[in-house]
Amino acid sequence: MEKSEWEIAWSDCLSVGVPEMDEEHRQFIARVNELNKAIIDCEDKVSVGRRMHLMLLQAQQHFAHEEQLLEQSNFPGFAAHRAGHAQLTAQFDRVMKEFEESELSFVWALKGLTLKQRLVEHLLTEDMKYRDFMRAQKGRNQT
Repeated sequence: MEKSEWEIAWSDCLSVGVPEMDEEHRQFIARVNELNKAIIDCEDKVSVGRRMHLMLLQAQQHFAHEEQLLEQSNFPGFAAHRAGHAQLTAQFDRVMKEFEESELSFVWALKGLTLKQRLVEHLLTEDMKYRDFMRAQKGRNQT
């Protein structure tokens, strides 16, 4: 199957060095790609909404797991990372409410893209902040 220009492909530069987190990030990227495809294919609001809800549910589960891991590892930026998750979750709630209230396809497509963008930005910026710490921890535990 040929990749489209809008698809996000997993690469090692996205790895945070923790296999279980990387696997969750891979799954998340798959959900993002599904949402992108639904929007590009002009699927109906129910289909797009279902993908948005699935992506958000998976993100919330991932946030809880990631926070547990970071707290157990004594990550110095844990409080800020957790606060970032809370802020994202509040933004998601607002975007989903706006999505559900709108009947205009361009508005709910925009809301879907907004959710996707915020989650991808979090992965590329905030999650990378703990990557070096976790890799260093792993190195210390192996010696």
